[in-house]
Amino acid sequence: MARKIIISIMLIFITILCGCFDKLEVNQTIVVVAHGWDLQGQNKLLSAQLALTPPREGQLEPGPKFQVVSAAASTFAEAGRRLSLSLPRRPLWSMADTIIISEKLAREDSALFVDTATRNPRIRYNVSLFLSRGSSPEDIFNIEVPPENYSGTALEKLIENQTAQAGIYIPVDMKDFLYKLSAPGIEPIIPQIMIEGQGGQKKLTLQGTAVFKDRKMAGSLDEQQTRGLALLNPGTIKKTIFNIKSPLISEEENEPVNISEIIALELTAYQTRVKPVINGESILMEITIEAEGNLIEDNIIRELGHPETIRKIELAANQALALEVQSCIDQAQALESDILGWGQTISRSHPETWQQLEPGWSEIFAGTKSDIKVEYKLRHTYLQKKAFSFK
Repeated sequence: MARKIIISIMLIFITILCGCFDKLEVNQTIVVVAHGWDLQGQNKLLSAQLALTPPREGQLEPGPKFQVVSAAASTFAEAGRRLSLSLPRRPLWSMADTIIISEKLAREDSALFVDTATRNPRIRYNVSLFLSRGSSPEDIFNIEVPPENYSGTALEKLIENQTAQAGIYIPVDMKDFLYKLSAPGIEPIIPQIMIEGQGGQKKLTLQGTAVFKDRKMAGSLDEQQTRGLALLNPGTIKKTIFNIKSPLISEEENEPVNISEIIALELTAYQTRVKPVINGESILMEITIEAEGNLIEDNIIRELGHPETIRKIELAANQALALEVQSCIDQAQALESDILGWGQTISRSHPETWQQLEPGWSEIFAGTKSDIKVEYKLRHTYLQKKAFSFK
């Protein structure tokens, strides 16, 4: 018994004396805010945005807040090692919240970065994904986005804020992308980021959504088509604003719409149901959207108390929202990419039929018909009494 006690005490002392040999001090590391994956000739190009040490107290010149470094190699793993050769501190890759994939790499083959994304333990599955269009990830990292210190952090906040305010773009993380890339009956998307402006007036802006087919980027959705996709995914939009032409003004063919004839409506809640109707070889997707919202800007209508006027506005809203959804469907079918998840919907309700459809689903999806019904209800007009009247 005494021998066991002595051995236990010796083991405890050995553990205490040994300590942690792999421990890193803070001043031995540098935080990676974001990293980008690109192609350079026959090599893979890895870029990183690094957070520099904040200025010390009493330092007059704050200096740069970040540094962008890049390295090219045959693999991203080798590029990461080459990149570390130029850094006096060890980069903390696991701290990155954002990854930017270049359009060149996405159009070549997503398999060129998927293995890195799934095998590397320093890449988290909740990291936000963006696709750089018209520029490289390195170029985007070099753009200053005040009041944020780093463009990598700014991108994540940019898409979070627009989700609650603009209600257009759908945030995508690594887990969501990899799931849709591997699951049958659905294809992945990534929001696109672009550089706008020239000289010192450059800024980053969300512009369109990249659409994938199989392992490659096939094309893009524009802003309206992207919101149409969001409308097909319940819970994606928290709030959004869309415009309609005043239904009280007669519409003449080829007549331009006057700016004073535009009404701004707000969408605050919606429910979407997609039901496949299969009759032999015929497939029809019945889409029903129930939405509600408010009138927030109007330059013409003065009779909002009349039920007939309200109904005309609602009918115009139905048409406007249905057109955005239809435009999204048309573009997805033109690209033969089921980003709508119709294949998954069929597999859940008609599993036996899906087994027959799955091998040729891309072509079948492109020719699948849809029936869209939107019912928008106007809840508030934000008027306490009557609309403002001019003299």
